[in-house]
Amino acid sequence: MASKDLYAVLGVGRTAGADEIRAQYRKLARELHPDVNPGDAAAEARFKEVSAAYAVLSDDAKRKLYDEFGDVALQVGFDEEKARQARRWGAVGGGAPFDFETWSQSFFGGGGGGLEELLGSMLGGRRVRRGPARGADLQTELAIDLPLAVSGGTTTLRIDRPGRELIDVKVPAGIQDGQTLRLGGLGEPGAAGGPAGDLLIRIRLLDHPTYRRDGDDLHVDVPITLGEALRGGTVSFAGPTGEVSLKVPPGTQSGRRFRLRGLGAPGKAGRGNLYVRAQIVLPELDDLGGGERERLEALADGLQPAYGDVRVRVRFA
Repeated sequence: MASKDLYAVLGVGRTAGADEIRAQYRKLARELHPDVNPGDAAAEARFKEVSAAYAVLSDDAKRKLYDEFGDVALQVGFDEEKARQARRWGAVGGGAPFDFETWSQSFFGGGGGGLEELLGSMLGGRRVRRGPARGADLQTELAIDLPLAVSGGTTTLRIDRPGRELIDVKVPAGIQDGQTLRLGGLGEPGAAGGPAGDLLIRIRLLDHPTYRRDGDDLHVDVPITLGEALRGGTVSFAGPTGEVSLKVPPGTQSGRRFRLRGLGAPGKAGRGNLYVRAQIVLPELDDLGGGERERLEALADGLQPAYGDVRVRVRFA
């Protein structure tokens, strides 16, 4: 099939329109169909040729590639960009038509495989090289927690590679979710003495139970007691750079946000900020004795007149 001109197979000219091609195919299909010619091997073979030719010439995209590149465009995995690149490399000046066979023999020195090797390149196969070739890059994913992403450090990665399953990966401080690390020489081995490829590691950031990251900024909810909210004071909690002290003013409402500059993740413009949201919490009632719970409820009753209507601002309309 590849050695025959598809237009000649159908019996139409190269300028034939879609309607002419369709009509000619229907005519030949009726004449050559196996049901019309039972046991006729020649008619069956001809019917298959006609059907294959029609499948290409009735498809605008396939026909365009066939007209440009010929039989090679019919091969599985054909890469038109590589084919055009090959044409640019080997085109003959002065508008002469491009000859793949002549070009491939001259390019590979006349003894290096010719057209078959060129087609292997255009069809997504091994690129033909006469000297050392670099190995292919490998890709994998590494899941890390937020503290490692913010502070940086070294972790271990298991890769599916003979002779070296565990490798140490140095994670830079401030790395973002989705960034890629490149480890040179840990990809596929090279050919003919060429260098190995690289290992590309895509970072996936795991969720943290209390902290949330937004770019270089960090966000956290910090519980405070009712007394701390009423009287104010300094509360301490574990932060990304160690213990953090936060000054809470008297009368702090639950949900109030505080910004602590420079306590976020490191970035190109310096460290981000840490945003703290105060959350007033009550004692666990199940942990209180009867007398303690009664005193707490009496305190709440005493405070009730000071609240007024706490939901007066809740509106929908």
